[in-house]
Amino acid sequence: MFAQRARRALAAAASVLTLALIPAGPGTASAATPDGPVPADLTTARAFTDTFQQDPSLDTDPFYGLNVGLGARQAPPAGQRPISYTRVSGKWYTATPADPWCVQVSHPDHPGRLVFAKGLSAVMLGAPAVADAGGHYTVSTVVDPSVGDTTSSEWASIVLSRSHRGTGYVTGADVDLGLTVTSDGRLSLFHGGGGETPFWTGTVAPAASYAVSLTVSTGADRSVALTVNGTALTATAPAGVTRWPSSAFLYLGAYLAAAPSKVTTFGDGAGNGLSVSRVDTAVGATAKPLVDTFDGASAAAADFGLNQDLSARQPSLVSANYTPESGVAGLVADPVPGAAQVNTPAHPNVLSFPRGTAAVRLTKPATADLDGRYTVHAVLTPVVGSTTSADWASLAVSRASNGTGAVDAPDVALGLRVRADGGLALHQGGAATALPAVPAAPSYAVSVAVASGSAKRATVTVNGVTVFSGPTAAELPRDGYVVLGSHQSAAGQVTTVDDLRVSMLGGLGYYGYYDIRDPNEDNGADHTAEVASWTNFNGYLRDEDPRLDFLDRCLPASCVIDVNHEVVRKVDWRRVEPREDAAANLAGLVARIGSNMDKIGAVYLADEAYWRLMTPQQVQTQADQIRAAFPDKLLIFDYDQGSLRAGPGTNPAPRGVDIVSANQYCLGRGNVQDLLAVMKTKLASPDQHLMLYPETLVGPGGSDNCEAVTDVPLVQLNAEYRAAAAQDPRVVYLHPFRWTGAAIPARVPLTAAHQEKTGKEIINATPTRRPSSVGVHRPADQVFAEGSHNGVTIAQTTFGRPGDRPLTGHWNGPGADTVGVYRPDTREFVLANADGTPAAPLQFGDIGDTPLAGDWNGDGRTTIGVYRPSDQTFYLSDDNASVTDWIKLGNPGWTPLVGDWDGNGTTTVAVYDPTTQHFYLNDSNRTEHVRDIKYGNPGDIPVKGDWDGTGIDTVGVYRPDDRTFFGAAVGSDLTVYSATFGNYGDRPLVGNWG
Repeated sequence: MFAQRARRALAAAASVLTLALIPAGPGTASAATPDGPVPADLTTARAFTDTFQQDPSLDTDPFYGLNVGLGARQAPPAGQRPISYTRVSGKWYTATPADPWCVQVSHPDHPGRLVFAKGLSAVMLGAPAVADAGGHYTVSTVVDPSVGDTTSSEWASIVLSRSHRGTGYVTGADVDLGLTVTSDGRLSLFHGGGGETPFWTGTVAPAASYAVSLTVSTGADRSVALTVNGTALTATAPAGVTRWPSSAFLYLGAYLAAAPSKVTTFGDGAGNGLSVSRVDTAVGATAKPLVDTFDGASAAAADFGLNQDLSARQPSLVSANYTPESGVAGLVADPVPGAAQVNTPAHPNVLSFPRGTAAVRLTKPATADLDGRYTVHAVLTPVVGSTTSADWASLAVSRASNGTGAVDAPDVALGLRVRADGGLALHQGGAATALPAVPAAPSYAVSVAVASGSAKRATVTVNGVTVFSGPTAAELPRDGYVVLGSHQSAAGQVTTVDDLRVSMLGGLGYYGYYDIRDPNEDNGADHTAEVASWTNFNGYLRDEDPRLDFLDRCLPASCVIDVNHEVVRKVDWRRVEPREDAAANLAGLVARIGSNMDKIGAVYLADEAYWRLMTPQQVQTQADQIRAAFPDKLLIFDYDQGSLRAGPGTNPAPRGVDIVSANQYCLGRGNVQDLLAVMKTKLASPDQHLMLYPETLVGPGGSDNCEAVTDVPLVQLNAEYRAAAAQDPRVVYLHPFRWTGAAIPARVPLTAAHQEKTGKEIINATPTRRPSSVGVHRPADQVFAEGSHNGVTIAQTTFGRPGDRPLTGHWNGPGADTVGVYRPDTREFVLANADGTPAAPLQFGDIGDTPLAGDWNGDGRTTIGVYRPSDQTFYLSDDNASVTDWIKLGNPGWTPLVGDWDGNGTTTVAVYDPTTQHFYLNDSNRTEHVRDIKYGNPGDIPVKGDWDGTGIDTVGVYRPDDRTFFGAAVGSDLTVYSATFGNYGDRPLVGNWG
């Protein structure tokens, strides 16, 4: 464990290879000129110190010195920014921070100190403490819980929490470790969930102030070493805490019952302010990366901790969840339960594979930044306790959104296999190339840098050694799904993964309101605290208001700001023109932002610039100026409806912009899809991402298209924006249009509740149902090919014999679908066992019947059935032997199909009329209650699937002319899904391949 943590700080160095120099077998890496992308450094960490010493004249409204002059107070290393603080409530009952004056730095009465001046309040340091090579981190400060008082129970607090969304109250549920120091020298340690009862108490002699040093051990001893005014004290974690977290955000707070007559201070005024032995400066540096520490999740949960507590153990702004997979090449199969676990007592604070070969896949892809590149990093321990085994761990980038997780599967664009003894192999599209071994070590810090698309280059480093850098056999995906896996040949072996980091994620990761604070409305009220639990990326309008006080309340990299006032001036009600002094204005804004720069995640360009009659050159110049002022921030460009749809070649999106959006509101699903398609035609680069604006304000005075919309349909419209975004990993941001306080839930309560639910699911990465995937059966050679939802081949096998008709289903109970066949000449169903071998044939039906498979009784197991064209009757079996249900439906010449049309877990019947392209769906297998939908073209083959992951099957078609699957929305003829897959002459299949 400690070795794994130490490697978080490893720097790339030493030997390099190009693809042409890779030998056929093991050897020693030889130096060569690298020809691949340089991996991004995602693991930067350093010591932190804040003296709190600054001129008391800087303690003025609106910042009161908190995030002023940090460069001088903290003296960060060259090339690094200081680390700011975020004002949080310090309370258990609200997220609203106290007034800014309640927390000040270097007040004239208390120079060189952090001062808390009222009731309960707290601040959070913007970079988490992180364990060093020995598995420890230390927080040191000088505390005066109540200045001038050595007898009361007023207290100051030092809180460590994995969550960057906490309030800073010492007994909050998110708190991993909280220390209180009272004025009379009493000490208490708390762990979240334990209520107001500490798990340890101690005392020191009362004093005017207390020099506190708190050292946390993340090792098996679970110890806390506390030194207060020279007195050494120790404590051990309470039962249930298997390890202290290796990474935790630091909160400082105060509880002053006698305020405002009393104040709490941190620091001694002589330069001993706050120090942390090591902080992770990569977390929160920008809004882009994903970091997963795997710390603290509950392995006792049904998923063995895999997707538990994600937004806490992932300290980055964005979060992502995982899908467990078998890790074995071939047809998709269910992984062994518990094959992937997080934070178990035996293997705490890591992802472990304790039950044989297995894998997990991030459900959001790593995505290329504007330079077409991304980096993935992780620390792999192939076999815990061994440096000689030939068993291995793997890190792969896959083209497929779902699959087997095997590093040698065909969907893997680039994968590295690392053996416990240091042996390496590179995998591309199922083919392996041996790489020279690296020295054997307990763990291996791996970084994979990808130059996507036609660049076709990659770099791989292992423990600081560049083992591959050069061209790849095929193009690498712009959106690549990260897969972590293990291969074990002996019982009892365990593979672990730690410290997963991805430079940027695709898919929905950002959710927050446009205009959360408008200086021209509602007295400039900041409504962030009202929506804090379900947003992570809110937009703040500034107009001509020079105040930037809201930045003190922003979490790291979470604020989106506008710069309209700096870059354009109004000419009339519509038209704007560029300011000649825009560059100077932006420089002035950057200076005023000062040490709060790390709070900013994105910057809007001038709003609807083309509608405001700016030229493409003016827009590009503006983008270049803003990029120069904010080099590491996301830039966002908005279209108005008319400018977006002005025609091909007009009004291009500017280069250098990260996210492109269009201000169109209250659109249905089809119009949202069309909007995305048109936006893509305007992009300056395929590496730019997309954003959508769901609406909040409706009725009179609402946005365009929304004046006649009421609360109930607005909920559905919001859902359709999300559903459209979920089908496209290039859409990364849902930005609901405006939150103006309590008026919103009063006016549209259902919409407000829906947005809260949606936001929580996005920012907490709540797992959602997997949508259907496509496949084909090739009659010429009896090959079944399984494809991912995004149309990438993930597995294939030969099953059956000539003349067989293909089937899919989960024959042995809930889980992934697998294959089967029906033999018309013998009326036999041959279904695959879990290992892919044929089970004993099942005879059912008559000659001439059409085979079917479905879960007719909702027990989670697929069983067989037939449709008899001669009498248009379905005969269904729950036990694969006898007829359980039958129903007559359809006319001669119609095609049968089955699906879960109402989402109740039971498969029911339907028919398709190829002459009219009408589907007739029935929600019962005993009585007829059909509803019809026209969908597709003549010559299409009917299929069904859960295209959106809603749990409801909807109609679809396979078009043999171009080998494309099309899927419709629920109860609609609107196409919401398409994927091209297979060869001409194939038979279409749809299933759940994991």
